[in-house]
Amino acid sequence: MIADSIKQSEVKHYTTTKWASKVFLYMFMAIGITAIVSAVIGLIFTQFFPIAYGNELNEDAATAYIVLFVVAFIMYIPLILWIHFSVFKQNSRPMIPYVLYSIVMGVFISGFTMFVPFHLIAISFGLTCLTFGIMFCIGWFTKRDLSILGMIGFGMIIGLIFIGLFNLIWMLFFPGFETIYWLISYGMFAAMLLITIFDINRVKRVADQGEQSNNTAILCAFNLYVDFIYIFIRILVIVVRLYGNNK
Repeated sequence: MIADSIKQSEVKHYTTTKWASKVFLYMFMAIGITAIVSAVIGLIFTQFFPIAYGNELNEDAATAYIVLFVVAFIMYIPLILWIHFSVFKQNSRPMIPYVLYSIVMGVFISGFTMFVPFHLIAISFGLTCLTFGIMFCIGWFTKRDLSILGMIGFGMIIGLIFIGLFNLIWMLFFPGFETIYWLISYGMFAAMLLITIFDINRVKRVADQGEQSNNTAILCAFNLYVDFIYIFIRILVIVVRLYGNNK
């Protein structure tokens, strides 16, 4: 009986680890697709079909990039809905909208690859990996249910959105007042860190509960991918700002 119990525990641990590994594999696959797409688009519109020649605008290239960006923007929300609806349907393929979403995000991020120096992007990516790794350790190795962090994070985002709208109206009458903007920006960043911890903790809890379908793995990977991309963009903006202030 003891041997059977140990064997069952080992099998459960193996299947849980295997499924969790699949989640993070899907997440990093999407990050890789986004990185490749953004790099290729940035290369095309800076080297082969440049948007600008010196101080002169290349209208054809600019129009092509704007069209590409608008198409990606139109696809953004439908792809999110497609992913969530297909996850809960049998015989569906959520991997298709998941991959398309990572391509769309590559289009959005391509603006950074065109105008931000590569070393700043590399530094930001490294800091993002470090930050995500810390959030992973907190979320994965904490034995308690951290749903409260997710509730706090989402609550902060909703509150900060309303504050942001008020700040937008305020800046129309008092331009140049950026203090609230940066408080909102760093507040949103803190909220996303809390949500990241919650999402990682949820992956562990879902794995422990035995809900280890491929569709569930894709949904969990999607949530973590979104967290990672937001953290990267926020850190990149901070790094670029600090770099600009020091020049």
